[in-house]
Amino acid sequence: MLDPFFSDYRHLAQDILAFGLCFAAFIWGGGPEKAVAATWIVIFEVFGRLHKLVFGGYVLLDVDPFLAGKDIAAGAVWLLIALYANRNWTLWLAGTQLLAIGAHIARALADAVSPVAYATMVVAPGWFQLLLLGAGLVRHALRTREHGAYRSWRTGPGGRPLPLIARIGEWGRTMAGVMPGRGEARGDARR
Repeated sequence: MLDPFFSDYRHLAQDILAFGLCFAAFIWGGGPEKAVAATWIVIFEVFGRLHKLVFGGYVLLDVDPFLAGKDIAAGAVWLLIALYANRNWTLWLAGTQLLAIGAHIARALADAVSPVAYATMVVAPGWFQLLLLGAGLVRHALRTREHGAYRSWRTGPGGRPLPLIARIGEWGRTMAGVMPGRGEARGDARR
């Protein structure tokens, strides 16, 4: 049953799970779920495939600068999401990304780290991150069903809007306010 996760197809299994969860997050998720899913798609899927097309495989005998850069970029974005999201699971997500970043630091500092251990330390947090995204998505859907709509992002002092990262997740509401003819978002009542 778990053979796909321990065989040569684990990368394909992770991609299928990632695309499925990200698709579900864009449909049923709130702002933080959509922001995490967008980060996963852009950084890991799009840039990962671009790297594979241009450079081939990853370097495992030394620190792979592209792989380390992807992990650092995802860590920075997920840390910002975690700080401003009105969700607890995003903190765990950012923490697991720190494990992947720590793998690159360990590989840079110690030559004794085997390529298999390095690859495992970089890849394993991704499975936990997908698990956290799935659990966060389910919790969001259950809470919305039970209690109705609730705030996706923390507000600043005095109810001030938060930085750009929080507004990206609510792009639909932002665009509705900017685009003409979107009645409710501008305060007009629809008839």
